[in-house]
Amino acid sequence: MNRPTLLALCLIAFIGDLTAAAKIGSIKSSSEQSGNEAAQAFDSSTSTRWSAQGRGAWIQCEFDTEVEVKEVGIGFQAAERNYAFELHSSLDGKKWEKTERLQSKSRSGVVNYTIAPRKARLLRVTVFGSDENDWANVHTIHVPGITAGPTSGRDPGTKPEFVVTEWASDPSIANTVAISLDDEGRAYVTAARRRKQSSLDIRNHQDLVKKDLSLSTVEERRSWYREYLTGKNWIPDRNGDGTRDWQDLTVQKDSVIRVTDKDGDGKGETIRTLDEYHTEVTGIAAGVLAVGSDVFVAAEPDFLRYQDADGDGFPELREVVATGFQVHMGQGGHNLSGVTLGPDGRVYWSLGDKGHYVETAEGKVYHQPNSGGIFRCELDGSRVERYSSGERNAQELAFDLHGNLFSMDNDGDYPGEKERALYITEGSEHGWRLNWQWLRKQDFTRISGIPAYNPWMDEKLFLPDRADHAAYLTPTIGNFGPGPCGFTANPGTALSPDLSDCFFMTNQQGQVRVFRFTEKGAAFEFKEQAAIKGGRSNTGLAVGPDGALYSACYGGGKGSIFRFDVTEEHQHPARKETREILPRPPEKATSETLRAWLSHPDQRVRMKGQFELARRGMGSLLKDVLNDPEASRLARLHAIWGLGQISRRAPGTLALLARAWSSSDPEVIAQCAKVAGDIPGDSEEAEAVRNHLLEALSHQSPRVQFFAAISLGNHKVREAAPALIELASTQGSRDPYLRHAAMMGLKGALTPEQLAELHSHESRTVRLASIVALRNLQSPTVASFLEDEDELVLLEAARAIHDDQSIPEALPPLSQLLDRPGLTNEALMRRVINAAFRVGSYPALLRIESYLKRNEGSSKLKRTALASLLWWSQPPVLDAVEGRYRKHSARDKNPANEALARLKPIIMADNELREVLLNGVSVRGEASWLEGTSEHFNKLAPALQMKALEGMAKINSPDLRKFVEAALSSTDSKVREKARDYAAKAGVPMLDLLMGILEKEGTAGKGKAIKQLAEDKDPRAKRKFASLIEQFRQGQAAPEWKLELWQAARANGIELPETPDLLEYGGDAQRGRAIVSNHAAAQCIRCHKIGKEGGKPSAEITIGPELTGIGKLRDRKHLVASLLTPSSEITDGFGTVVLKTTEGEEVSGILTKKTELFWTITLANGRKRNLRPDEISSHILASTMPPMGAILKPEEVRDIVEFLASQK
Repeated sequence: MNRPTLLALCLIAFIGDLTAAAKIGSIKSSSEQSGNEAAQAFDSSTSTRWSAQGRGAWIQCEFDTEVEVKEVGIGFQAAERNYAFELHSSLDGKKWEKTERLQSKSRSGVVNYTIAPRKARLLRVTVFGSDENDWANVHTIHVPGITAGPTSGRDPGTKPEFVVTEWASDPSIANTVAISLDDEGRAYVTAARRRKQSSLDIRNHQDLVKKDLSLSTVEERRSWYREYLTGKNWIPDRNGDGTRDWQDLTVQKDSVIRVTDKDGDGKGETIRTLDEYHTEVTGIAAGVLAVGSDVFVAAEPDFLRYQDADGDGFPELREVVATGFQVHMGQGGHNLSGVTLGPDGRVYWSLGDKGHYVETAEGKVYHQPNSGGIFRCELDGSRVERYSSGERNAQELAFDLHGNLFSMDNDGDYPGEKERALYITEGSEHGWRLNWQWLRKQDFTRISGIPAYNPWMDEKLFLPDRADHAAYLTPTIGNFGPGPCGFTANPGTALSPDLSDCFFMTNQQGQVRVFRFTEKGAAFEFKEQAAIKGGRSNTGLAVGPDGALYSACYGGGKGSIFRFDVTEEHQHPARKETREILPRPPEKATSETLRAWLSHPDQRVRMKGQFELARRGMGSLLKDVLNDPEASRLARLHAIWGLGQISRRAPGTLALLARAWSSSDPEVIAQCAKVAGDIPGDSEEAEAVRNHLLEALSHQSPRVQFFAAISLGNHKVREAAPALIELASTQGSRDPYLRHAAMMGLKGALTPEQLAELHSHESRTVRLASIVALRNLQSPTVASFLEDEDELVLLEAARAIHDDQSIPEALPPLSQLLDRPGLTNEALMRRVINAAFRVGSYPALLRIESYLKRNEGSSKLKRTALASLLWWSQPPVLDAVEGRYRKHSARDKNPANEALARLKPIIMADNELREVLLNGVSVRGEASWLEGTSEHFNKLAPALQMKALEGMAKINSPDLRKFVEAALSSTDSKVREKARDYAAKAGVPMLDLLMGILEKEGTAGKGKAIKQLAEDKDPRAKRKFASLIEQFRQGQAAPEWKLELWQAARANGIELPETPDLLEYGGDAQRGRAIVSNHAAAQCIRCHKIGKEGGKPSAEITIGPELTGIGKLRDRKHLVASLLTPSSEITDGFGTVVLKTTEGEEVSGILTKKTELFWTITLANGRKRNLRPDEISSHILASTMPPMGAILKPEEVRDIVEFLASQK
C-alpha cells in the first residue's frame, strides 16, 4: 500500500467575497497529526499544513462576524492525488448547509470552487480522502480581506523554507554513521564497512546466542573468536591465506575521514583519512567529535583521542582514552557512538546494550556485561566515568542551553513497544538489558509451555511513569517512533530564530524530525514539530560553524553529506558573527573578549570562551560575571560551569560561588548545586558548600532540589538524611526524578544498615528509594524489606535481589516468600519461584512443592513452578525471568522426582499442568514422570496427545506402539501426522500408511509423507517417489507440497528446477504470523503495520508499506517476489532509485510513484521531479527491505506467504 508522501507544492487557496473587516476567531478540526495542526492551514505558509487520517476528517474556521461566501479555493498537499471533499457552512453551529461532493481532480496551483452564495459564521471543509489513501492534507486556507486572529496559528510568512543540497559525495564516505564539523567547517565522518560483516551480528548467528550471553569481557570474546572461528565456512577468506578464521575479521576497515571544502565552492571535495579500525573485536566506527584541534572517536572496543602534536592542522597522535566496550557480539548498530561536548567541559559518549568492562587509569572498574551506558571524560581524556546506564541504543546525545542531556533511544523491536525520549542525569538508570532481546531462546519455556516472561514488556518498563512503575529506573519522558539515528541540538544561532531552541533527529529516512523539550517538574516533556524534508537515509547530524545542519547518509554504496539550511532572509541574524568567531584560536583572545563570548547567543561561542578562561584558571573573572547583575542568565551559567572546570583540578575554587547561592534565579542555584557535586566529598571545599546544599534541598524549585540531593549523596552528608527522606516522602511519589535524586542522596548519606532500618517507614516512596539505594550498593540488607505488606515494595526488593548480577546472599530470604499465602503479583512471584530454583536447596524445593499444593496463583505461575521442578536436576543456562546467562551445577534428581510423585494427583487433575509434565518428559526424557499417566491418553486433548507421543518416543516407552496405533485412528489430522512421525520407531509398518495418505484427496500431511517416503528403501516407495518426481517435471505436482517434493529430491541427488512457485502454497498461516511478529532477524513487524500491530505509518513516517488487507490486493506470486527479491517490484514511496537521463544527468531519490506516463522522484532536497520513461536511459532500484531468502528458511517464507494471503 502506498505511503502518503506530503511535500510542499506552491498552492494558494482563496475564499472570496467576504466582509473585509471580518477576522478568523478560532480554528478547529476533527483530528490532527502531531506537528501538522489545524492552525497551520491558516498561517499563509505553503510549507506547513493540516493533516488528519480518516475519511470524513474536517477542518473548520469561525469568523468573528457574519460573512457571505460565494467562492472557495482550496489547495491540497500532494496535489497529484484526487481528493474528494465537501464544503459546509453554518450560522449557529447547529444547522449546516453543505455543497455536493467535490473533486480536486489532481489539480495543483490555485483551484477555485464556485458555490451558491450563503451567509456563514462557520466554514468547514470535510475531506473524504484521496484516490490513494484516507488522509486529508490541506496546506493553506487564505481568506481575502479577513485577517487571522490570535488563536489561528503563526503569523503569515514566518515559516522558513528549507534548501537541501548535497555538500559532499564520494565512495570513500559510503555508509557514514556519524558526523562532526570542526570550527573551520571541515567535516569528520565515520565510514562503517564492517557492520554485519566483519563486525558479526548475532541475529545472523542465533545458534551462538547462549555462548554470546555467557561472555563478560571483550577479552573473553577475543579468545572465543580465535578458538571458535577456525574453519568456519561461513567466514569469507578475506585475507586470501587459504584458511577461514578470526584473522579474516581483520581485513575490512572502518575509518574516520575528514572532508574539506578546500576550493571554497560550497562543496566538500578533499578527502583525508584520520585512522582505520579493524581488529577481530572491532565493532564499527560510529562516533566522532571535533573539539578545537582534537578529535574524539568511538570505535569499540575503544574510545580514542587524536591530537595535532606537530601543529600541521591534522590530528595524528592517537591515544586510547578507555577500552572494554562491546562485550557481546550483539546486534549490528548497537555501538559505541554519540560523542558530544558538554558545557561542563567534558566529552560524553554513548554505549549500546552490548555491555562493558572498563578499568580507568585511577583503577575504578565499571562492569555491566549486559547493559549500555553514558560515559564521560575530561577534555584531556582523563577521569573516565560512567555517568548513566541502561540505555539500549541511544545513538547520539545532545545538550540544551542549560546543560541538560537528552537522547532518543531505540526500542527493543517488540510488538506494541515504542522508542523512548531520555532525560539523562547523573546515576540515572534507564532499564534496558541485552538479555531481554533473546528471551525466546530460554529452554525453560520448552517445558512450561508458555511464552517467555518479558520484564521489559510485561512490566511496561518502556512507558512513562505511572503508579506501579519500577522504581529502580528513571522512566522515559515520552514515547515516539520509529527508531532514531542522528540527534543534535541547535546551539542557538543555527538555521533560523524560530528553531533556536529545537533538537533535530534522523531515523534513516529522507527527513529530519524536529523536537522541543520543556521543563516539567525535575524532568522534561517534549513535543514534535514539523519535520524538515530532504537528504537520503540520513544518519548522523551536526551543526556546522556556518549555522547549517549537516547530515551523514548511510547505504547505497555512494557516500553523501547533505546540508540543510533556510533561505537567507530567514537565517538567524547572529550566524555571520558566529561563523567569524568560531575559527579564532581562543588562546590568542584577550580576557575581555573571552568574557564577551560568554554572553554570545551561540552556545559554541560561549563554551569557547568558558573553556579558555577555565584553562587559564581565571576564576576571579568568572566570579565577576556570575555576580554581575547585568549579565545574562546564560553568561552566568557558563561562569558557574567554568568555575566547576577549574575546581576539578584546583581545590578551593567553588568558594567563588558564595554569592550565587542566594540568587533569585533558581537555575543559577541549581547549577551551583550541580557543580558542587563534582568535588571530593572529604575536602575542605566540600565542607564549605555543604550548608548551601542543605538549604537548596528545601528550595521551591524541583531542579534545585534535584541537583542538591545528588551532590549531597556524592559528598556523603549524613546530616542530610532527614531532609532527603522528607524529599522522597513528599515529592518523590509525584516526580520519579526527585525520587531518583533522593535515592542518590540517601545512598551516600546512610550506611546499608541505616538504609535497611527504613523498611518500616510509613512512606512507600521512602521504602522504594531505600531499596534502590541498597540495590546500587549490592547490599544483602535489602532483604529486610521482604517483610513488607505492599506487593509493589516487595516487587522492588525482589528486583534488587534477583535481577542483573543479583545479591546472592539475599536469594534464600526471597525464596521464603513462597511460604506466604496470598501473594498474586506475577512479576514478584516469578522472581520468588525462580529464587527458590536458583537457591537449589532441599528446603527451597519443598517450598515450590508446597506452593503447588496450595493451588493458588495464576495458571502461568503454576506452570512456572512445576517447570522449575522438572528442570531441577539440570538447570538451563538462561534465567527463567530475565534470560540472563547463569550457569548452575547439576543437582540430584531424586528429591525432585519424589516431589513430582507426591504432586501427581494434582498434576493429572489439571489440564495445563498435565501439559507441562508431558513437555518435561519430551524435553528431559525422564521415564518415571510418565508412570500412572498412560490410562489418561484417550482423554487428553489433541495437543496433549501429541506431547505424550513425543515424551514416549523420547524415553523409548514400551507403550509407544500402542499409543501410536491409537493416535493413527484419531479424528485430528495433526495427531495422526505426529503418530506417523513415530510409527517407525514404534515398529508400526509405515509404507502402507504413507501410500494411503498420498492416494487420498486433500493435502493434509502430504508434504511430510513425501519426505518420509523418500527415505524408505522399499521398492514400492522408490517407484512411488519416482512417479511424484515425474509429476513435478510435468507441472502436475500439487502446489501445496511442491516444496517438500523438491527438498526430498535434492536430498536424494535429484535436480529439479527451483522456482518461486515452490513457496506460494502449503504454508501455515499461524506459524507465519509468529514469524512476522517475533523473528529476530527478519524483524517484519518493526517496519510494517498489520492491523493494530507493528510499524507506525502516518502521513509523515513509514518505513515499510502497510500490510493490512494485503491478501486482497496482491496475489501469492507477488508476495513471494516481494519477499525474495524486494527490489524487483517496489511499492511507491518505499524504494530508492538512481537513474541516468538520456541527456546524461544523474538523478537519485525516493521513487514516489511510477506510471506509464511518469516516474515521480522525491529528491534529497524534498522536491519532486517527474520524468517520462523515454527520458530515462538506465536506472537502479533498491528496496529498503533485505531479501528474506537470505534470512529465512524456505518453509518460513512459505508460512509468511500463507499468512499474508489470509489478510483480506
